[in-house]
Amino acid sequence: MKRIISILALAIFCGGCAEKVFLFDAKISSKDINGSSKFGPKNSNWISKRIKDPLNPQNEYSFLGRLVGSDNLRRHNDFIDLIFLDKDNGELDKVYISFLEEAIIPNYVPVDTIISVELWKEFREEFDKKTTHVDKKKLMFKSDYFKIRKMLEGSIYTTLPNEIVQNHKIEKIFKSNLESNIKAVLKESSAEISADVEAKFENLIKNEVDLKGSYIDIEFRKEFVGKLRILLRKLKNKPPSDDTEDEFLINYLDFFLGKNDLIASGYSILQFEITYNTTKITKSEIKLIIDGVGTISEADKVNLTAKIYSSFSYTRDFNGESKSTKNYLVKYSYKSDLQGEKPNQKE
Repeated sequence: MKRIISILALAIFCGGCAEKVFLFDAKISSKDINGSSKFGPKNSNWISKRIKDPLNPQNEYSFLGRLVGSDNLRRHNDFIDLIFLDKDNGELDKVYISFLEEAIIPNYVPVDTIISVELWKEFREEFDKKTTHVDKKKLMFKSDYFKIRKMLEGSIYTTLPNEIVQNHKIEKIFKSNLESNIKAVLKESSAEISADVEAKFENLIKNEVDLKGSYIDIEFRKEFVGKLRILLRKLKNKPPSDDTEDEFLINYLDFFLGKNDLIASGYSILQFEITYNTTKITKSEIKLIIDGVGTISEADKVNLTAKIYSSFSYTRDFNGESKSTKNYLVKYSYKSDLQGEKPNQKE
């Protein structure tokens, strides 16, 4: 009996020790996300403290390779991620293009549903004719090759996705916020809203909005990391001049060499696919519900319809998309041999 009580007490204690972040205005536990007491890749040398208010990268890899201040996770400076910009970053871009030429481009097999065989052949022929890393990178930013560029950018990292343990709980929290959005708009209207009208909107959210999430660990590919090590070793042995105009080298001197800022060589994100049934969530359908409110003018009903339509997004800016992808960054990870100075302790 004592053994059972001890096990239960330990389970309760461990659950209470789980890391938490605030998402959709609610406190979310790592136990609910990945089933463990912490966020972050398990095989990294160092893991940052959790980011209490998750950042929202536009792309799943858009914060990868930034310099992150160990004392302030919200301060981050462009560094390795400069390769994603349409500009020449000197030695850094040489590493990037060299990686693509050796590890990715020769081995890529196009799939017509993503990148057609004809387009890939055309790109390869133009790419192979270019003699400098500058010209090769410029080619990648040609509008015709947008999909190819995105594929190549994504090739520098590997991902390990996992289904969220308590996806239904996260979905409930998300939908609760959508309901709150609509109720707030209805309250602002000063109209007499019946329980029946509110119930119809709740029913739209319940049945016509879905949220499915994944927990993803993202890290630089080992081939890319290998080339970065060589570059950083070269720069350490022969530091760049203080008057350099290269943004990568400026940040190298100001935030990295001998400093405590760390390269985010990986991180963990929460990725949510939010699906809306746009045949049901329309302004005309919402107007039909609002027509049941008899205490406001026709013009006010039209105005209220537009506001409620917009409220079918957590950020209250819904514009009729059938699917929305949100990436929330919750942990950075670092590699000990990619740092300018070893941190004093494990983060």
